[in-house]
Amino acid sequence: MIPDDVVARRVTVHLITTGPHGPVLRGARVRFGQDPEELARELGGLDAHTPLVALDVITETVSLSLRRALHVDRIVYSRPELRSAWPTVVPAQGLTPTAAELADDEPGPGPQDLPRLRRFASYGIVTDPAGRILLSRIAEGFPGAGTWHLPGGGVDAGEDVRAALRREVLEETGQSGVVGELITVTSHRRTPPAAALDIYAVWVFSHVHVGAPTRAHVTEENGSTCDCGWFTPEELTDLRLSTTARRGMGFLVSRPGR
Repeated sequence: MIPDDVVARRVTVHLITTGPHGPVLRGARVRFGQDPEELARELGGLDAHTPLVALDVITETVSLSLRRALHVDRIVYSRPELRSAWPTVVPAQGLTPTAAELADDEPGPGPQDLPRLRRFASYGIVTDPAGRILLSRIAEGFPGAGTWHLPGGGVDAGEDVRAALRREVLEETGQSGVVGELITVTSHRRTPPAAALDIYAVWVFSHVHVGAPTRAHVTEENGSTCDCGWFTPEELTDLRLSTTARRGMGFLVSRPGR
């Protein structure tokens, strides 16, 4: 891991769309508060009803100087009929905007604006061979306390979304799983009165399968998780779910066919 205080974090979005001579890849920087999928639609000149699929999230860590590094999370979307073009559409020079083009900080909040907090997080729809779903419960003192949540959390500097998700699942539930299909990537913004900060998060949702489940138990100490457990789909209807869990489950049901 790389200490957060020496790493600048950036997010980019990339869309596979139709060009003059076939599929092309277009990219742009995701600014604070922007929804990645909406930005992808802008890149392709697509309306809100055009289906998109999230194909991949790629992490790059680049040294800017002896004391500074750049961590870039690159989100790749595609129109469903063009997804087979990935990754052959990547230019020879790599994904753009390049790390050098991302080095500059974006403008901060104005003098009348709240301080900002930006997060990039990875969450899992975690299942076992019996079709049960694994959830963790948020501890007191944390946003959403008492609700049942998807295992997952913030991606550390120098860590990719899959490694972060495996780590979080193990810490929060004691289970070792295989990270599989990417479900979707979205964003969430929370402002007062819900928060004292202007909080903007990008959420990555993936499927995780635990082939040999054990009794779920929290392994981290003094963390944001106080309980965890395996639940059948029928049992979920009686649980108070977090916003993240409701969003993730909804995307799983409504995403375009793959």
